[in-house]
Order: sequence, then C-alpha cells, then structure tokens
Amino acid sequence: MELFVIRHTEVNNPDNLCYGKYEIPLKNNYKTKTKRIFKKLPNDFDKVYSSPSKRCTDLLKLTAKEFTEIKELHELDFGDWEGKRWDEINQTDLNFWMNDYVNKSPKNGEKMTDLYDRVIEFTENKLNFNLSKILFVTHSGVIRVLLSKALNINLNKVFNIPIKHDEIYRFNININKKFQLLFLDMLNVESNKITKNLF
Repeated sequence: MELFVIRHTEVNNPDNLCYGKYEIPLKNNYKTKTKRIFKKLPNDFDKVYSSPSKRCTDLLKLTAKEFTEIKELHELDFGDWEGKRWDEINQTDLNFWMNDYVNKSPKNGEKMTDLYDRVIEFTENKLNFNLSKILFVTHSGVIRVLLSKALNINLNKVFNIPIKHDEIYRFNININKKFQLLFLDMLNVESNKITKNLF
C-alpha cells in the first residue's frame, strides 16, 4: 500500500500562539497553495484521511475528494498552553517540557510518545488494508512520528528533519508478515525536487 502524507499550508499566527489542537486560521494563500499541492498528488486515492483540524479539512474542501476525519491524525495536544502566546507560558514549565519533550508533556497535554502511539496504532491496526493508495492530510508532529517509525529514528532525533508546508511524503506500508512502514521519498512542490534520504 502506498501512503502519501501532506501537511496543511501555512497558518496565520502573528501573535506566535501555541497551537496543536487549537483552531488557527490558514493564511489567505491557502487556496493557491492547495491547488499546487494537489496537482502533484495522484488522482486515484482509494481513501483520504484527515486530521479534524480546520486547517487540514479546509484544504480538502477545496477539492472534490471525499475524506474521513480521524482524531488520531490530530497534532500534539499542548493542553493548558493551547492558544496562549509562547512568551505567556510559565518559563519553568516550558523548560521542564523542553528538557525531555518526548517523555514529558505540557500541563494536561500529550507527550510525544502519546502522539507516536496513537498515530502508529491507527496506521497499523485501524486502516483498511484492502486499499492500494491512501492520503493523510495532517500536521508536522504526525509526519515526524511516521518518519521516526519508517526510518527507525529516535523521536529525539527526528526533530532534526525540517517539515515544511509544501512537501509530499511517500511511504510504503507492508503487512505481508509484520507491519512495516518504509519511507520512499519526499517531493518539494515548489522546487519539484525529490529527496530520498532525509536523515
């Protein structure tokens, strides 16, 4: 099974708000950007899955594609920090989290390991595997988790890979014996450059 994954387009965030599950609008150029991205994607997806966030579903509503909202494809939940400016967050709490963001969570939020578990569980156990080509429309955190699994990279190190808004990630899912997620390549929509080695 081929899995294509894209991130939503750029958000309008002049106040530098912390957002994961928090709804934040897309920049006005999202219609043009979305058309460019979808021109580079296949037209024959068997199924399209989207994070419930408006910044993801708004992209898909511009297309004629049917899609299913999947809560497991949501961005990391920042708990009490959602919608606050980063400079409003208690510095002690922020430092506590940043010292080990993989295993620690923002107040009442998720750890990276929580995000990893829900994304991989959905991809491994809840997908309909009688499909040949699917699309996820999601967030940078989810993409990092998929790359961590596919490239066998520790979650601490996967942040060394920049995740932009105009990239298409392509994976292969193999379930012949044991679930296997393999990274195939990444296409930059603006430059048309294909990258096969990210790390």
